[in-house]
Amino acid sequence: MNETLNVLIVEDSEDDALLLLRELRRGQFDPNWERVQTGESLRKMLTTRTWDAIVSDYSLPGFNAPAALEIVKQSQLDIPFIVISGAIGERSAVEMMKAGAHDYLMKDNLTRLPEAIRRELRDARIRAERQQAQVVLKQQQAAIEAAIDGIAILQGDTYLYTNQAHLKLFGYQSSQELVGKSWRLLYSPEEVERFEREIFPVLESERAWQGEVTAKRKDGSIFSQGLSLTLTEDERMISVCRDISNLKHTQDLLIYNTLHDPLTGLPNRKLLLERLELAINRAKRIENYQYAVLFLDLDRFKVVNDSLGHFVGDKLLVTISQKLKMHLRNTDLVARLGGDEFVILLEDIDSPEDVIQVVDRILAACQTPFEIDGYEIFTGFSIGIVMGNPDYHEAASVMRDADIAMYRAKAASKNSSQFFDAAMHTQVLNRVALETDLRKALEREEFVVYYQPIFDLQENQPIGFEALVRWQHPTRGFIPPDEFISVAEETGSIVHLDRWVLEKACQQIANWNQKFALNSPLKISINLSVQDLHQASLIREIDRVLAETELAGNCLTLEITESLLISEIDRTVDLLAQFASREIEVGIDDFGTGYSSLGYLHRFPVNNLKIDRSFVARFGSGNREDRVVDTIVTLGKQLGLSVTAEGIETTQQLEQLQKLGCEFGQGYLFSKPLAAAEIERLYFSNRSSAGSTAPKAFPCAS
Repeated sequence: MNETLNVLIVEDSEDDALLLLRELRRGQFDPNWERVQTGESLRKMLTTRTWDAIVSDYSLPGFNAPAALEIVKQSQLDIPFIVISGAIGERSAVEMMKAGAHDYLMKDNLTRLPEAIRRELRDARIRAERQQAQVVLKQQQAAIEAAIDGIAILQGDTYLYTNQAHLKLFGYQSSQELVGKSWRLLYSPEEVERFEREIFPVLESERAWQGEVTAKRKDGSIFSQGLSLTLTEDERMISVCRDISNLKHTQDLLIYNTLHDPLTGLPNRKLLLERLELAINRAKRIENYQYAVLFLDLDRFKVVNDSLGHFVGDKLLVTISQKLKMHLRNTDLVARLGGDEFVILLEDIDSPEDVIQVVDRILAACQTPFEIDGYEIFTGFSIGIVMGNPDYHEAASVMRDADIAMYRAKAASKNSSQFFDAAMHTQVLNRVALETDLRKALEREEFVVYYQPIFDLQENQPIGFEALVRWQHPTRGFIPPDEFISVAEETGSIVHLDRWVLEKACQQIANWNQKFALNSPLKISINLSVQDLHQASLIREIDRVLAETELAGNCLTLEITESLLISEIDRTVDLLAQFASREIEVGIDDFGTGYSSLGYLHRFPVNNLKIDRSFVARFGSGNREDRVVDTIVTLGKQLGLSVTAEGIETTQQLEQLQKLGCEFGQGYLFSKPLAAAEIERLYFSNRSSAGSTAPKAFPCAS
């Protein structure tokens, strides 16, 4: 689901504003926006609505980004302010940043805009948290002054501050009687000697001491004093008298809450980065000192939250945090970054084998389900591993590389780990370049539709084709779909690509149906993604394409995966009903590999089940795949659905499928996906409206 973003755009060009919004949507934002062009309208918008970010053109007629920034600063609102310019000079950019702008981008390279906004939103949240912490600190100072326990601050031997309770405890009326004086005034010579012999060495080494001493009041009377001493980083000493246990607990709690995650009690990002910076510096000073960082992302956590609720999800996180600590030494640190992300810092290790042992223990622990509120929850971790080395100078670089390795592990398989290497960083940069090229590819018409014939297995004749997109990159040549389809889905480009394929494929099949006299019209099968199904304009676009190509609805089959079919049942049923009203057929692609949808099939107006190639590849060997294929064919017959087997590569597979009564099939045994011209040459050569009435049969069955 896209992230909602309230964005105020300072821009005179509506077209440029729409470009900004397009990039935000590509970056998984759902923008609620307004556009202003003057200082007056900007001031009004700042007072009437709450904004997450402001994006401003550098120069507008009668107005500019510096003036807009000044208005925002006068409003005293902490809103990320990003400058967009077509030709901003380096000096102007630096001046804007000095004036308080948070970032600037060039109009010809807006792809960084979503990333910049996410970063600034995170920084704004951190600033808000810091301000809140300052408020808490002031409240704490007020509480200290009002406390019934005596509290004092000393620099060296001299009092800098005493609260009223401290003065009252020692029998003084005014702070001037103690401030600027030595603490020795309040103790006997024997007790002073004990401080110097026993207490101060411990205080110096451990930075804190607490216990009981004998003190004297102003009038010379003696009493037992409960005392807590703490040395701060600037070598000041904090003294807490009398009820030291309660006050010490309050101080510790304040520090603890600042540095720990409230849900799990684990160290938070702030404490992790502090410890990681220390480890980096220690590795530079100490020979043979080695550390490692493990970036852990919990697999399937969103499924747990969505299905069982956030309360169960929170309990799972707490349980997992406790499990992680069990596999670590006291010198190691495990932190929660937020959500389902954890980071482990392993210090003073001997070799990568030590890290592997820790990782193996964590992954092995996930093989057993977690029992939460009566539920057995199976999950696992994707773990990215970075070994510390002299090239790392800051914690952010280590975290970045560990994150990259984690995503590589997640892509490889669930509950797995991956060590980072420099090639991964290069691949990430290549991925960014691929995303950029992909956005331009549609405009440059670099894509081409290939067609793989679908055959009637009983009549030995092609009845249609599946449309498969290929990318003819100007410098890299043909890029296979498995390299760019997932990128297109993640960036949102898949919707535009699928619309293009729909239009081109329908034009082609309509052309063939008109050009060649056939016993029955050819059909075209086109794949839809989950993002297509979420587009409100999908039906409208399909209607437009069918009308423009004059293609009948019953010549079009739309293929969706099994998991998409049941992701939103009521909405999907309604959408498929609209397809059916247009006589558009619906096929379930990769049937048998996704979620179990057998109980739902009767609710959906679907027409075809496509047996996944993974089953067909091992079909005919007397194994379990034979029973799966048999079951799917039988199920199709019982439900009145046609069945298509994909990935047919051998004559044995074909013959077995024919025996089962499988109606349709496709695969390399018949033909690989081909360009339109090659399809015409192989299947429609010497055939026209006046020629033969059937396309060529496949050679292996003729």
